[in-house]
Amino acid sequence: MSWPGFLFGMSAALALIGALFAVGLKNIFHNILGFALSLVGVAGLFLTLGSDFLAIVLLLVYVGALGIAMVYAVMLSQPLDAPRAKRSLAKVAGAALLAAAVALALWLVLRGARFPPLEGGLAVSPQLTGYRLLSDYVLAFELISVLLVVAMIGAVMVARRDPGRRPGAGGAAARRGAP
Repeated sequence: MSWPGFLFGMSAALALIGALFAVGLKNIFHNILGFALSLVGVAGLFLTLGSDFLAIVLLLVYVGALGIAMVYAVMLSQPLDAPRAKRSLAKVAGAALLAAAVALALWLVLRGARFPPLEGGLAVSPQLTGYRLLSDYVLAFELISVLLVVAMIGAVMVARRDPGRRPGAGGAAARRGAP
């Protein structure tokens, strides 16, 4: 086996192990670390395939996304020391069966695919991509950022809502139990 093939295999294994940790572990913090490990493996795959720009963008973009995911996880999940609910064996088996069916379908499709060799250079460069993102598609990026801020505010409102308190009865006096 050649050195690039070995690095490709190790990156693929890292991505798969991280993905299994992300979906299989029960602690939300460990799930996030597994997700990060999987992304590092995918970035390694991009590097071994010669797409340095895509690997760096993946790491830079998902570092921010991972920070947001951690905030969502902490705000919206049960505390780590709270008793955990038991997982339904039927749901776990159904999810595993569905994952196996999707993997089989992907394998069957990709097994027969013939990819022509790339001749010449790519028509898209990092400079052109950056120019297009900041000129032609700047409105889409601004709208997405506003949507993410609104979603974050909504998540905070939903996570911090006390179900026993009626609307408008907030404030420090209500929390102290004052009449």
